Amino acid sequence: MFIPSNACRTLFLAALLGGPAQAATTYIWPSAAPCNGLLQACIDATANGDRIEVASATINEDISVYDRDLTLVAAPGFEPVFGAGHWASVTSSAISGNRSVSVGGLSFRGGYFFASYGGTGTATLDLRDLVFDDAPGVGSGGLQVYAYGGTVNATLYRNRVTSLPPYAGRGIISFVARGGTLNADAYYNHVQASSSGLVSGGGIVADYAGSGSGGRVRLHGNEVRGSFGLGGIVASEGIDSAMPVSFDARVYNNVVVGTAAASSYGIRALVNTGTINWQAVANTVTRVDWGLVAGPYSGASAGARINGLASSNLVRATVMGLYVDTTNAPSLTNDYNLINAPSLANVALGSHTLSMAAKLVSDELPRLRADSPAIDAADTNTVGLGMGFAGLPFLDADGLRRMKTWFALDKIDIGAYEYGDASFAHVATAANTSGHVSTLHDPAIDGVATAHPQVTQNYSLRGVLSANPFGTWLNGSAWTVFIENFVSPPNNLGFDVFSPAPGAGAFRHLAEASNIVGATTRLNDSSLNDRPGSMVFVTQDFGSSGPTAYNPHDVGVRYVATSASTGYWVVANLDQSVMPAGAGFSLYAQPPGPNAFSVTKVAGVGASNDIPINHPLVDGIACAQPIVTRVDTGSAVNNGHYDVYLNPGTQRWTVYSYESGGIAPGTQFNVLVNPAQVAACTDVIFANGLD
Repeated sequence: MFIPSNACRTLFLAALLGGPAQAATTYIWPSAAPCNGLLQACIDATANGDRIEVASATINEDISVYDRDLTLVAAPGFEPVFGAGHWASVTSSAISGNRSVSVGGLSFRGGYFFASYGGTGTATLDLRDLVFDDAPGVGSGGLQVYAYGGTVNATLYRNRVTSLPPYAGRGIISFVARGGTLNADAYYNHVQASSSGLVSGGGIVADYAGSGSGGRVRLHGNEVRGSFGLGGIVASEGIDSAMPVSFDARVYNNVVVGTAAASSYGIRALVNTGTINWQAVANTVTRVDWGLVAGPYSGASAGARINGLASSNLVRATVMGLYVDTTNAPSLTNDYNLINAPSLANVALGSHTLSMAAKLVSDELPRLRADSPAIDAADTNTVGLGMGFAGLPFLDADGLRRMKTWFALDKIDIGAYEYGDASFAHVATAANTSGHVSTLHDPAIDGVATAHPQVTQNYSLRGVLSANPFGTWLNGSAWTVFIENFVSPPNNLGFDVFSPAPGAGAFRHLAEASNIVGATTRLNDSSLNDRPGSMVFVTQDFGSSGPTAYNPHDVGVRYVATSASTGYWVVANLDQSVMPAGAGFSLYAQPPGPNAFSVTKVAGVGASNDIPINHPLVDGIACAQPIVTRVDTGSAVNNGHYDVYLNPGTQRWTVYSYESGGIAPGTQFNVLVNPAQVAACTDVIFANGLD
């Protein structure tokens, strides 16, 4: 178990003084000198700004990144794992200036990652897609970030950490300010206690104390599993210092699931002598004794304060749902929460608070059922504006749209998950198919004329190939999938279907003379205009009335920039055939996130017609239903049809393109994973993140 010493106060990324700037170099380890020996030797040989890609399955050494700017990541096609007990650190000298380190795609087995900065400049730390997997009941210290001086801007994204806290005042993931300004962002991390009993310490802990400390922490979309005596998610001030400190904590859209162990806490703010400006909004907490808690450490100053609010949270607790100490948090407000606990609260509850059964899928998988009173019951203004002012992505804990309808009758849901999106599989059979049309059937779209289904061909459903372009058609009240060139689909041809809930980002588009240019039709929707980073998905849609046209071509999407800040999206025929007037399309768009992302063809990775998806939520899960759309480049693709399949050798879901000659390097596909679908089809609790 790792406990940082005071010597770490002088460490982390020292500045190199003077000298001309040099172009960054990318090194592959292991390869030629200086990267033909230990990884540490390769690191020591780099200059500031260089990049190391690890092209090895194993790393059997401890590594230290000291006094340098560096990017250290897994090479494409590799998943490097540190040998048992090996660790990594990022540290500096006391004279550090501005420094930057990025680390990604590495795994640890019984090892930890520790970073600290004590210089006078600004250190930027980006840690993402790291995996820590301790044995049951064992804790190696997890992932710890310290600010001893200067400013530390730390981003932790989509890491998966199974461990125990290094000691009682820390978390499995810790952000610790001890004399420095710490601005910490933790988004979509999965934290799992490696013990099922009550754990000393916390899951994710942000702790600010001591002279010179300050800053802010933003915790969004994280999932914490385990029972913690300190709390699943904790913002604390002055845990070991009488010097008053002030910082902001924004805790939005997180999930905490305990093990029903006694004396466990969900989301907590603890103050000693200073001030925490705390917002706990739209979180879900289940299987803990105490749900939301705002109060002092024992013996705290009467002048210590927790200001802010607790709004739109869903709490299932076994003792008390909400506890607010009125001495140290006299102005903390609460409303629009759903509290399902034997004792609701020790303070007066807001007038919109719901005290009733939450009606979840289960306490272990706490998404909302269709009859949950939490649906459309949150404070839309508080959640939406709070996320906007905090600079958070407009996504829920599943990484899907949090904001489906702004400031309208349809409100945001209480808790971390937004209800309404649905997924199902369809297999064309003689019973549901007539000619080139196969009828879909699922409660999510049956009779729903406003649905905008996204459909991807899935070879692994029944092992059937088809190179024919397809679309959807609302035949009366029944949605269908049909083959655009009138060919009957082969028996047992499989499709994944994602039906997004109505609202911003889900719409239909009709190609008309006014919006057609060559092979493309220009989209015009506020969810897409001037948003080059959006994840966009398209399925052809014949519609139910009005001008329509068959378009027997596979399609993709592309962003067209008209300036540095403006542009629009188009749907394109991948073979660059002229887009016919009357062709219809269903679109789905959302901000990028952990479950809506792009994959790119890298030369030498996978078979020539394959792009591995590599996503921890679907890796090895045969019943997963990924949705994909190709990104058009404007160059003709010969047979641009594609599907997805679970590669039996790698156990990775893979995009397969039917084009002759293989997929060109640099080709991109947008990928959408619905975590609720994976959870439903496996009916297990995942410990590998993003569920």
